[in-house]
Amino acid sequence: MKKLFCFACALVLIFTGYTFGQDVAVVYDAAIENGGGLAVPQPLQLAEMMVEELEAKKLTAEIVDADGLVEYMNANPKGIYIITQGNTPGTIFKNEGKKDLVYTWLREGGIGGFIGDYAFYYYWDKGARVTAAGAGQQSVFGATVTNGTVSAVSPTDLGKEYIPSLKKWTSNRASGLAVLKGNDFEYESYADDGSNADPIAYRTEDMEGWFINFHTSCCGTAIPPNDQIATEYAELISNRFATAQAVDPSGKMSVVWSKIKKSLQ
Repeated sequence: MKKLFCFACALVLIFTGYTFGQDVAVVYDAAIENGGGLAVPQPLQLAEMMVEELEAKKLTAEIVDADGLVEYMNANPKGIYIITQGNTPGTIFKNEGKKDLVYTWLREGGIGGFIGDYAFYYYWDKGARVTAAGAGQQSVFGATVTNGTVSAVSPTDLGKEYIPSLKKWTSNRASGLAVLKGNDFEYESYADDGSNADPIAYRTEDMEGWFINFHTSCCGTAIPPNDQIATEYAELISNRFATAQAVDPSGKMSVVWSKIKKSLQ
């Protein structure tokens, strides 16, 4: 009976540690755009590089699909996700305001990250891309933050501190600083030209979490190479947003399980 009790306690500790840990969900779904990405060349490669770079920073990270993202967000109300395909999965966003999981999750302390074209402009639902256009950001934030201004941005002091690898680059899906200020957003600009910023993290007055707009461009304006993006993003997450380290069940469960079995023998 004592051994059985210890076994049950060990299982509780394993799953509790994983459920509430501050790991990172890197979002890639082979069903979205047939595995392609909007403004992101080779998104699967980017997702894999992202996991490698995050793990090199001693953070736990896994690639999740659209359904896995929901499970992760429900289990990790203060977690971090990074979308790598330019499409937000319809499992968390359908341009429905407070009904959308992403709306409540960001307000409860979750951190959402995006790479690709205009954030929340498109979402993927029932095997098709749906266009929400500017209404998508209105639905989530109450304002359209992204604009189509071609902006040659340079790292800010904050960018140099949190993202040492960040370089000058040109974005045409940057966030307008005037809109953020005019709508009382809190924000951290990591690279800007004085008017438009990208990368940038921001949040509304009622958000406990943050939304990270990271290297967003399209239509002929190239984003940095995948290895550069992965390095930069991992630096930002590690230096600024990762507040705790999760217990990663992959690769560790077998070790824990073997110890449990020995204790029961």
